[in-house]
Amino acid sequence: MRHRLFRVALASAAALGLAAATAPAVHANPTGPDAVRCPEGYFCLFEGPHQTGRVLLAEDAHIMEDSFQLDELDDIEPPIFPRSARNPLPDDFGCIVRLNDEPNFGGDEQEVSGFGNHELDGRRVGSLTPDCG
Repeated sequence: MRHRLFRVALASAAALGLAAATAPAVHANPTGPDAVRCPEGYFCLFEGPHQTGRVLLAEDAHIMEDSFQLDELDDIEPPIFPRSARNPLPDDFGCIVRLNDEPNFGGDEQEVSGFGNHELDGRRVGSLTPDCG
């Protein structure tokens, strides 16, 4: 009986070690070799807080000296549930990016305003539009 218990314990420990070795890495250090990258000049929505986890959406903002072209997305399908964002739009453009929970810019919205990194609350995003002025 003691021999069988030892083998079960050994097999369990080996299985846990294998699972840990093959599990995807958590991106606690965004500058490490496995870090998720958001290309420069792209508006990105991330699965995790502090721009970690999978990039759920990456849209090229086509930023020029005095303008940009971030396309409206009127039906993000399937909808996504981001926890953070990276906004490449310079503050002097005077723009926010509206994230609506329904397609065609309907329902409740959350705003990403200002250049840089932003934390979100994980609510559904079904459409996206820049709003300037």
